[in-house]
Parts: sequence; structure tokens; C-alpha cells
Amino acid sequence: MITRKQIFNLLKIIVSVGLLVFIFSKLDVSAFFRVVYQAHPGWLAAGLAMMLVGVVIRAWRWQILLDAIDTHVSLVELTNIYFIGFLFNNLLPSGLGGDAMRMVELNRHSQRRADAVTSVVVDRFLGLSALQAIALLALLYDWHAVPVGVAYFTVAVFAGGLVAGYLLINRALYQALRRNIGLFRRLTDIRAIGSLFESFQRYPLAALGRAYLVALLFNVSLIAMNVFIGLALGASARLAHYAVFVPITSLVLVLPISFAGLGVREEAYRQLFGQVGVPPEIAVAISLMVYVFGNICTGLIGGVIYLFRGAKEMAVSK
Repeated sequence: MITRKQIFNLLKIIVSVGLLVFIFSKLDVSAFFRVVYQAHPGWLAAGLAMMLVGVVIRAWRWQILLDAIDTHVSLVELTNIYFIGFLFNNLLPSGLGGDAMRMVELNRHSQRRADAVTSVVVDRFLGLSALQAIALLALLYDWHAVPVGVAYFTVAVFAGGLVAGYLLINRALYQALRRNIGLFRRLTDIRAIGSLFESFQRYPLAALGRAYLVALLFNVSLIAMNVFIGLALGASARLAHYAVFVPITSLVLVLPISFAGLGVREEAYRQLFGQVGVPPEIAVAISLMVYVFGNICTGLIGGVIYLFRGAKEMAVSK
């Protein structure tokens, strides 16, 4: 019998395929393949290197959070778990598949399942928050780099994240709001929202601060990867464009409506970069290359690690 979850996952695949068909119907397909064929290999290699460096930085950020709750795992092991997570992002029709596998793999090192859940949730939130901060800094440097509507949207998202972050780390305020505001209490009674608050309040502020700084470093590498891919494909976008558009796209990809973000990412890049004069063929090519580097290449590495780990465990059990 087909379950509701299976139906939902099938719908995600349908959404991705439908969006990609729609997007390519709007492109000059021959121009798109010409752009890809003529890509500069040196810049592509730099983009891939940035992605791989970024995985190690993300593992470092995760390690800071785990150390703060007395769960000590080596940087090498956490990097391996991140790569395995990318493998499952490609196998499961949900960007959360990798996060779930990270929790499972971390349980090898901690008997407290809550450690895995809270660390992954906080890790994800800090990454998105730091990315929005970089977008705001780019706007402060060059407000007119993007259309005014995009600029104000970025400011609003950052402000919302700032308020949410303050609520997440301030237990006294959180409890007071729950006691006195019925709507807030009903919202935080929702399991996912309540768990986010409980997760953050387990961590010392110093650890959250260090992890946030590392998150900024990771997101610099993420934006750099996009810039290098754009240079390889001949995009005319400026650094400020990437610094604003990549965070918006990352925020949109949190919505679990497609398979590994396919289709959603491409349409976001087409719409956003199109507003600053980047041809749609190049914008879509950038987004697909980001998917190849960020999902396919990392997933293949994760697959090798996962198979090697399984073979090693089988050899030990004999």
C-alpha cells in the first residue's frame, strides 16, 4: 500500500521534472549547451575545490556545536558524515534526507539521540542566518546592485532572522512569551518550532558565537563557488549579485517542494540573475553546475565513503 509520505515524495519528483521542462521551454537550448561546452575548466576546478573546502568548514562548525554538549567526534569523521549526508540527499526526494542520515551516523558516537537532533537543527539554522548576514553586508556596500524589491526582501529576511535568533537564545523571554501570548504558545507547541527553541537553549552563547563565525566562513566559500562557476560560464554578474542572490535561493530551497532543489534552484537563478542582465541560459547553467558540484560530486564521494565503511564493518564482524 502506498503511504502518504511516498505520495508526497513522488509529488516532489513531479514538481522538479515539471519545473525543468518549463524552464527549458523558455531557453535557447542550443545556446545553453554552447555555454556549458565552452565553460572554462580552470574556473570550474576552482568552484569544485571551493565546494569541497566548504564541506570541511561545515564539519568544523558542527564539531564546535557537538563539543559544547560533550559529544566529541573528530573533524575527519564529521566530514565523512557530511559527505554521506549528500549521498542521501540524492537518494531521497527531500533535502532533509541528508540531515536525517547525519543524525543516524552521529548516533554511532553518542547514545543520546537528542544530541544528534539538536546539533543538526542548530547547524542548519546558523548556516542560513550567516548567509543572510552576508547578503545584508553586500547591500550595505552596494545598495543599488540589485532591484529595490530584492534589496528590501533581503533586509526583511535578515531582520526576521535576527528577531528569531534573539528569541531562540533568550530562555527567559521565550518562557514569558509562552505564558502571556496565546498565539506564540500555540506556535511553539508545534513540534518542529518547539524543538528548534529547545535545541538552541542547550548551547552556551560562546559556542553559538564561534559556530556562527565559522558559518560566515563557510558561506563565503559557497558564494565563491558560485562566482567561480559564473566566471567559467561567462556570466556578467558582480560579486554583490551573488552575495544577495545565493542567500535568497538557499532560503527558498528550505521549502521541501522538489527533489534536491532541482527546478526550484534553476528558476530562482533564472529570475534573480535575469534582473541584472545575465542571459537565462547562463543563469540556468550556473544553477545546474551548482547542483552537480554540491550534490552529485559530493554524493559520489559520500557513496564511496559509505561503501568503504560498510565493507569495513562486514570484515570486522566476520
